[in-house]
Amino acid sequence: MARIALILLLALAPTSASAAQIAVDVDRGTVLLADDADAVRRPASIVKLMTAYIAFAALEAGDVTEEDPVTVSKHAARQPPVKLRVRAGQTLPFGELLAAAIIGSKNDAATAVAEAVAGSEGAFVERMNAAATRLGMTNTRYANASGLPTPGQRTTARDTALLALALLTDYPERSQLFSERKTRAGGKGVTTTNPLFGRVPGAQGMKTGFTCGAGYNIAGLVERDGRRVLAITLGHKTKGGRLTAIKALIGKGFDALGSGSPLETGVAVPQAPPHIGACSGKAIAKAKESDAWIPPERPKPVRPAPVMTRRVVVLPKPAPPPPRTIVRKPPPPPPLSGWAAFLGAFSSEQEASARLAAVNALATKARTLPVKIFPRPRDGRRLGVIYGLTQPQARAICTLAKGIGQYCLTLGPKTLLNPKARWRR
Repeated sequence: MARIALILLLALAPTSASAAQIAVDVDRGTVLLADDADAVRRPASIVKLMTAYIAFAALEAGDVTEEDPVTVSKHAARQPPVKLRVRAGQTLPFGELLAAAIIGSKNDAATAVAEAVAGSEGAFVERMNAAATRLGMTNTRYANASGLPTPGQRTTARDTALLALALLTDYPERSQLFSERKTRAGGKGVTTTNPLFGRVPGAQGMKTGFTCGAGYNIAGLVERDGRRVLAITLGHKTKGGRLTAIKALIGKGFDALGSGSPLETGVAVPQAPPHIGACSGKAIAKAKESDAWIPPERPKPVRPAPVMTRRVVVLPKPAPPPPRTIVRKPPPPPPLSGWAAFLGAFSSEQEASARLAAVNALATKARTLPVKIFPRPRDGRRLGVIYGLTQPQARAICTLAKGIGQYCLTLGPKTLLNPKARWRR
C-alpha cells in the first residue's frame, strides 16, 4: 500500500517547467530561434518593460515631464523590496523615479510612476493591458506595475519580445535608459540589476526579473557590428542557470542572423503559469515577504449621520450636474514594421499629414494603411512614412506618388527600423 501511495504521489506531482526562450533579429523583426516561446510564465519584474512603455507614451504625449514633482503615496511606499525606500509624502522628480524603476528595478518607484501617470495603479494597469492587446501579446495579463506576485499575472517569451521590439521601435531614444548602468534617485545611488554588463560583449541592457514563483527571468539586448539581437529566457531556478542560458541564446542568435520568419502574435494558451520554485530552505520565509503584493488601501466606510425625528424639513432636489465630456485619446499607431514608402521631410506636421493623406487616398479608399510622422533630430523637419506594407505594395505606392510629382523612396524592413539609416538623417 505504501508503495502504491508513493507511485500515486509521484504521478500527481507537478513536473518542473523548462525555461521558455526566444531570440529575435531586432533590425529585421525575425525569430532566429525559439524554445517553448508560447509557454506561459510568471513575469516578475519583466513587467517593468510595459511600465516603461506606458510611461514613455505619457512623456511623449506631454501628460507628464521628467521634471514633474511626484509625491510618493502610502501605497507606493509600502511596496516590498526590491525598493528605493522612499517615504510616504516624499517628493521626487518623475524622471528619477522612472530611472530607478527601470535601472534598479525598484518596486516602490514603479508604483509611484504608475500613480503619477494614471492617478492610481489600477488605472495604470488598465493602460498596460490595453497596450498588450494592441501589440498582439495574446498570453500576457498584468495586475500591477512592478511585477510583484499577483494572481493572474502572466506572460510568454514571445509576448515579451513583441513588447521589447515595440519599445525599441516606438521610443528608440527613451529606450536607451535600459542601457544605463547606474543613476541617482532621491539622493541615493541606484545600480543596474542586469548581469550582461561586463560579461557579454556589446550588451545594451533591457530587464531582469525574479520571484520564487517566477524564477529568474531576463530580456537582454546585444549589439555587434551594427546588428542587434534580442534574447529572452524565462523560468530559471538559479541566477547562474539564467546567465548561462542567455549567453548561449545570444551566441546562437548571432550565428543565425539572416534567417528566420517574422515575429508574429502567438496562439492563446489557457494554462496557468507554473510555480518555478526558485527558493528553498530559509530563503522561502524571506522571499514570501517580498512575494506578497500589497493592494491599495481602501477608504474607511463613512457612517451616515443620525436621522433627526423631531422636525422634518423637505428641501428641494438639487439640479443634476451637467454631463461630463470624456475626451479619449486615440490609441497610438502600431510599431513600425514591414516595408514602407518614405515621402520625404516636411517643414510642418500639417504639411506632412496632408501629403501622406493624399498619397494614401490614391492607394486605398479605406485609408487603413498606418502612417507615422516624427521630427528629424538634425533640423526638426517632419519625416513621413506609410508602413506595414509588402514589398509590392510599397513599390506601387511610390509609383502612384511619383505619378503626381511627389518624392517617394521604398524602404525595406531593415532600413526602416535602423535609427541610423540615411533617410532618417
